[in-house]
Amino acid sequence: MSLPVPNALEPSATLKAVLVDDEQLARDELGYLLGQIGGVDVVGQAGDGVEALAVIDGSDPEVVFLDVQMPGLTGFEVARRLLESGPSAHIIFVTAYDQHAIEAFEVNAVDYLLKPVEAGRLEQALQRARRRVETERQPPAAGAGPNPSNDQIERIVKMMAARQVRRDQVAIKVGER
Repeated sequence: MSLPVPNALEPSATLKAVLVDDEQLARDELGYLLGQIGGVDVVGQAGDGVEALAVIDGSDPEVVFLDVQMPGLTGFEVARRLLESGPSAHIIFVTAYDQHAIEAFEVNAVDYLLKPVEAGRLEQALQRARRRVETERQPPAAGAGPNPSNDQIERIVKMMAARQVRRDQVAIKVGER
């Protein structure tokens, strides 16, 4: 009797998550969307960066949904502290500000979602997080090459940098020109 091989994109295990946003309604909406998608257990919530560090330390999540602009510590300050403390939860930034995307990938974020969060984009971010978690669970193969997720991150950073250049240009109509 052979067992079916699970699809790499299907949730093989429930991801433990922490939601961090200074707006309760934003946390509620994200929690609702995660519940609709399934495969995620929200093990904690925080309303600011300082509280986030305590909740993350106490709940040991695999993924943290982190707002950028919050009182106390910003999302990036939280992410940097998590990076400094060693292997930790994977970070998915959820914010209304698109100008911080490049900085998000500098702290090895899984994804960068803009509010209001679309369910399809949230699912993509969860798939990326699952792949990272699964990669960590597997022992590295002898002679393995570079991590494919790093290549993906580099491509996204280059794309966002090119997009940022275009946003710095402004068209102004002067007379008929």
